[in-house]
Amino acid sequence: MQQAGLDAYIVFGTDPHQSEYLAPHWQHRAWLSGFKGSAGTVVVTAEEAGLWTDSRYYLEAEEVLTAGPITLHRQDDPEVLSYPEYLCDTLKPGAAVGCDAACLSLSQQRSLTAQLNEVGIRLRPGDDLLGPLWKDRPALPDSPAYALESEYLGATRGEKLSRLRAASPVAPDMEYFVTALDEVAWLLNVRGWDIPYNPLVISYLVVHSSGATWFVDESKLSAQLKNELRLDAVSIAPYGEAREYVAELPESSIVVADPISFSCMMAGAIPPGTRLVEHRNGVASLKAIKTEREIELLRSCMTRDGAALLRFLYAVEEAAPHEELTELSAVALLRKLRAADPRFVEESFATISGYREHGAVVHYSVTAESALTLKADGLYLIDSGGHYLDGTTDITRTISLGRPTEEARRDFTLVLKGHIALARLSFPVGTTGTHIDAIARLPLWREGRNYGHGTGHGIGFFLNVHEGPHRISPTLNSVPLEPGMLISNEPGLYRAGCYGIRTENIVVVQQDTQTEFGEFLSFETLSLCPLDLQLVDTSLLSETEISWIDEYHQHVRESLAPHLSSRENEYLHTKTKALRTIPRSTA
Repeated sequence: MQQAGLDAYIVFGTDPHQSEYLAPHWQHRAWLSGFKGSAGTVVVTAEEAGLWTDSRYYLEAEEVLTAGPITLHRQDDPEVLSYPEYLCDTLKPGAAVGCDAACLSLSQQRSLTAQLNEVGIRLRPGDDLLGPLWKDRPALPDSPAYALESEYLGATRGEKLSRLRAASPVAPDMEYFVTALDEVAWLLNVRGWDIPYNPLVISYLVVHSSGATWFVDESKLSAQLKNELRLDAVSIAPYGEAREYVAELPESSIVVADPISFSCMMAGAIPPGTRLVEHRNGVASLKAIKTEREIELLRSCMTRDGAALLRFLYAVEEAAPHEELTELSAVALLRKLRAADPRFVEESFATISGYREHGAVVHYSVTAESALTLKADGLYLIDSGGHYLDGTTDITRTISLGRPTEEARRDFTLVLKGHIALARLSFPVGTTGTHIDAIARLPLWREGRNYGHGTGHGIGFFLNVHEGPHRISPTLNSVPLEPGMLISNEPGLYRAGCYGIRTENIVVVQQDTQTEFGEFLSFETLSLCPLDLQLVDTSLLSETEISWIDEYHQHVRESLAPHLSSRENEYLHTKTKALRTIPRSTA
């Protein structure tokens, strides 16, 4: 920093593609701080260093940073300055702030520059300062890429490229620069192994008015895949030459890019006479709308995934009295059960296996050192998912391994009431996730309770488990929910040191009714796994809510039964017994 003339340096927890999950090569922030959460930023000044992260990671960050030189800043606390506010408050006018230009998006650059300039501080994106210090930095991954089989396609490569050209704000003479890795994978119908839990290939894609250029390590591609790409007029160029390609464009060229993922390094390479046209969420909006074929495939995928999870819950309840499983061995067991499916590829994220107080750590990452033994007492939260050739899953269940306390039952039921309210919702066309987030929180708010994360995120089709541009969250989002969008429904409640509760299903937006007031949409719940009835306090439920639970459980029972053994079906029937048949005092 001294040699570069910088007063502060920002380390973002991302890569040149603005990815949430990173290949080891780009885990700069984790190398510097030890914090491995998917959201967080480190700022280093001459005198101190700080990590900014959100409430999902407070407990994890506290453990990692204890007694170290980096201070935790809880960014969801209204009294805590954001990292740009901290820089403005700490540095003097004329100070210079650096960062890796490759890992700073164009939209981030503008926002940060505007904030710093207000107090006379300069943002100077440039070279990666950490790279030369990171002596054992992992190399870029060299895993093979592969094409999706035709039976799992919602649309062909050619159809998707044509749709993007038609959606482009300028046509036909353009260079549409696609940076986000899941967008490249979706457009080309390819998948890979470059990033843990993400079936992606590290690459860039430039779509021309006719044809496209894929900047990727050619050694990853089979002869068959290269031939298939050639048939769709997709040529191959080295990954490292993407910036040079942009820099050498003729002055008459038009570059189209999404400022959310297009880096300021790439933007800085655009020749002075070349026009940059921004197309926010251009590919993401196309990708978010799943086809009828993809939804049909996903229903089958959810059934098989639900059967695997039911087998797991059965095994956990059988093992707990004998203390035969730990939080860590339970993760291995669930993966084994999912992997028995011939269409299973890998887990869609690191399973969150939280027993007792660990369930209160929203994104708890179990290790051999931290793993608790599951016993016949207390709450157990399991948040997991899988990538299958016919879809991606993400589901959370909270179960009681013994007789639950009245407080736990009340907390669970309040969370469930919010989940049901969202699942049953009918809403007008044009509604965003921000508009409806409070509906899932209202039962908790009425009793002075809340949760610190969003209520729903988009899900890819055999792609990233988190995708946009839509979400259900208090954070402002202007993207309307549309038929075909997948999104999670996952309210929760967390009591530090005691337990965590979260109930999560995947839903798909569907058309509902047409009235004199306009067109209305609703959700279809796709995830299939019983809810723990011993945690349900029926005295808190309306007749409508009880009917929803009974109807959901009937659907779960009918869907999963053909995939289960006789003993597993006995367990399924017990777990999906109609609430109306259970005495209100014991349900």
